Amino acid sequence: MKLFIEAPFSAENREFLLNSISGCELCENASEAEIFVGDLPKNVNFPKLKFLQICFAGAEKYCREKTVSDGVVIANVTGAFGDVISEYILGAVLAVYRKFFGYKSLQDEKSWLDLGSERTIFGENALILGCGNIGSLTAKKLGAFGARVVGIRKNSRPTEFFDEVYGIEMLEEQLPKADLVVCCLPDTPLTVGLFDKEKIALMKQNALFVNIGRGSLVDEKALADALGEKRIFGAILDVFREEPLPKSSPLWSLPNVFITPHISGKSFNHSPVIERKIAEICAENINRFIDGKQPKNLIRKEIGYAENC
Repeated sequence: MKLFIEAPFSAENREFLLNSISGCELCENASEAEIFVGDLPKNVNFPKLKFLQICFAGAEKYCREKTVSDGVVIANVTGAFGDVISEYILGAVLAVYRKFFGYKSLQDEKSWLDLGSERTIFGENALILGCGNIGSLTAKKLGAFGARVVGIRKNSRPTEFFDEVYGIEMLEEQLPKADLVVCCLPDTPLTVGLFDKEKIALMKQNALFVNIGRGSLVDEKALADALGEKRIFGAILDVFREEPLPKSSPLWSLPNVFITPHISGKSFNHSPVIERKIAEICAENINRFIDGKQPKNLIRKEIGYAENC
């Protein structure tokens, strides 16, 4: 089969990928590809495409927008990002709870000042929306710090590292109990606008809101209003409805918001370890597809994500 690799693997990982698969011939023309690794370029036809291996988690544009034909098999790299994103969540929460940003500002001023009371992860009630690879590893790490961790997923199936798991229909009941709310949900018709004004109003005044899933989940105006009026404690935001986040957004200037530019799960040119994980998943899936087996992390187009998420 003809293979085209668009993903910007390092020379080492590209060589690893090519050496790990068999039955493929590299092609120089993307439109000739039967197997494509990476993000399909716009305005190019792929008449021969049979298998698309994307190198990120979100597959919404290939499902909702139907940018590939129905017969194309799509897989993502679920399992590659749980470690790095859960580290981002834990690090950012610790920085906010222990006032590290404030102390760094004082350091710049050479000011020896105690900023007063802090929070600890120990003893917190954490609510994680999404119990896949990212959510589960986040639950594991928060639990190791002494938090009680509750999960919200499509169904209430018990999941490792969570003290309790509830279906999405229980979100409104669980939100008022949570000190820390972490969103790891994909962009699907069921999640768009999930955190509206009413859901945000259910959160505790001391609640820290973290979103590393998709920006479409949140009503950003309602969130900014709640943060500005200090109806909730703060927010850690890595994803937004519009990216880059417009300079006109009030979220930029709120002192209780920490913003990063969608980097919580970066791999290429950021983390060689995660990039190698991606290459390993791609190689396994390509081999499985060539052998007539179902790839891991197969995207179910009707729901917009991998069934094992």
